[in-house]
Amino acid sequence: MTLATQTKAGPARKTGSALAWLYFTPAIVSLLIWVYGPLLFTAVLSFLDWNLVSPDAAWQGLRNYGTLVTQPEFGNAAWNTVLYGLCVLPFATVVPCALAIAMWKRPGRASEIYRMLLFLPVVVAPVANALAWQFILDPLHGAVNQTLRAVGLPAVNWLGDPHTALLTIVAVTVPKVVALNTLLFGAALANVDRRTVEAARMDDAREGEITRAVVIPQLRRTMILLGMLSLVVVWPWLFTNISVLTRGGPSNATDNVYFRLYTYAFTFFDAGTASAAAIVIAVAFGLLLAGYAFLSRRFRASR
Repeated sequence: MTLATQTKAGPARKTGSALAWLYFTPAIVSLLIWVYGPLLFTAVLSFLDWNLVSPDAAWQGLRNYGTLVTQPEFGNAAWNTVLYGLCVLPFATVVPCALAIAMWKRPGRASEIYRMLLFLPVVVAPVANALAWQFILDPLHGAVNQTLRAVGLPAVNWLGDPHTALLTIVAVTVPKVVALNTLLFGAALANVDRRTVEAARMDDAREGEITRAVVIPQLRRTMILLGMLSLVVVWPWLFTNISVLTRGGPSNATDNVYFRLYTYAFTFFDAGTASAAAIVIAVAFGLLLAGYAFLSRRFRASR
């Protein structure tokens, strides 16, 4: 390349770069206004004492964060959030991965019908889904307890017993998680070369060995990603079910940090403490995303 050509290419490259940033400008502006703007406003509110109504707000400093540390309700909600995450995680990774692989190995019309049936819980409105489960789990006339009585077993107050309420909320929520992630695993399986599977079968490898040695290694990054994303996506569904079915009870057994944040803001009208809780949640998820980035880097380095 001659010097003259290089001289002409320089301004052209700069013009193309500037044009690319111009195309990105609407997305960047929207991100700043609708994501980072509210986040910054929430961070400021976390240092104030404000009741969402009064025009005046008093400076609190770190007192709102101290309130979160000293209140046993928030500690209980944080522990319940960890339990929710641990209970949901297998249904976000292992179960949908197994279902997607089973359907991928047997392509055809039946597989398409199964995918459609699996996706049905996702399209049901969350509040309607929660209300339906409220009738199904009714301790006196619900279909579940009626079935238990029919076979000679005692009825269970699924939502009114602190020992069963949290697991019941999880059971009501996970069908959506399984349905959505099964489809996403199915999309990831489209990149798996079926010829390697057929070659393994010709070498008399068992189906379990093929799945373990050929298919799953190619889905490892997808599994980690969906596990992380599910811990973000699942909370609105859990919040809806908690809000409709238990309101955080009985005895705060189904409470979590999101419902506790909502309670601070719209029950106690304490915007400062609610904002402090929101910042703590944002930092926690930031650490989770940093952990995902670290695992992804380690995985790429090991290949």
